[in-house]
Amino acid sequence: MKFETFDSRLSQMLRAMPATTIAELTDGMIAWWNGARVVYAWVGDEALEKAHHTARALDLADDWGQFHDWLAAWIDEPRFSMRLEPLGRERDTA
Repeated sequence: MKFETFDSRLSQMLRAMPATTIAELTDGMIAWWNGARVVYAWVGDEALEKAHHTARALDLADDWGQFHDWLAAWIDEPRFSMRLEPLGRERDTA
C-alpha cells in the first residue's frame, strides 16, 4: 500500500466521524481531520491522557517506509478514540 492510498482511506474514515475523533495509529502516533486534510502527530503516553496537548506534527509521507507494514495492517482494523474537544488547526504545522 502506498502512503497516498492509506491517507485517502483514513481521510474518508475521519470525515465520516465526529470532529472529536482521533485515529490511534500506534502507541505514540495519532491522526485527526482538521477540516482540510489528515494531520499526523507524535504524542507521548502522558499526552494521550491529557487530550494530546503535546502533539508534535509529523510528515508521515516522509516516514512511510518505516511504518508501512504496521499502518497497512492498522487500516484493516482501525482504532479510534474521542476527545472532549476537536484538535484544532493550530496544531497543523506540517
